[in-house]
Amino acid sequence: MGSSHDTPIDASTDFEELSARLRTQSEKAPGSDTARVTIRSLEEINADSLSELLEAGENDASDPSDLVFVLSRTNAELLTKREFDIDDVDELEDVLGRTVQVEDGMPDDTILLLAPDAVDGEEIRDPDAIACGIVGTGG
Repeated sequence: MGSSHDTPIDASTDFEELSARLRTQSEKAPGSDTARVTIRSLEEINADSLSELLEAGENDASDPSDLVFVLSRTNAELLTKREFDIDDVDELEDVLGRTVQVEDGMPDDTILLLAPDAVDGEEIRDPDAIACGIVGTGG
């Protein structure tokens, strides 16, 4: 199990740009057989929504054990304090059974679950190994 000090996904990545690309990826190829990012609408950030995203990501990824959550600092704090009543990201990783990477540049309305090699910077290399949760869309 990694710790919050490890950065499985390059910390120099522009997570805002990456999130914007991922969020529009499924819209660009409706009906085609092109590999696409799994997109889920989440009512709010909580244990259930993360489990839902994890389930969707595991179904599509070739190696589900590699998947890493990428959260904004706000969302990580929300999960640790309110939802799980735990102290830090290391404990959150134990609860989720996944590495959690907290990024200041990550938009608060997006949660990513991806294999570290699925992206290179802002470039999407393996859409099947990425699940993107969009928070508060009501859908």
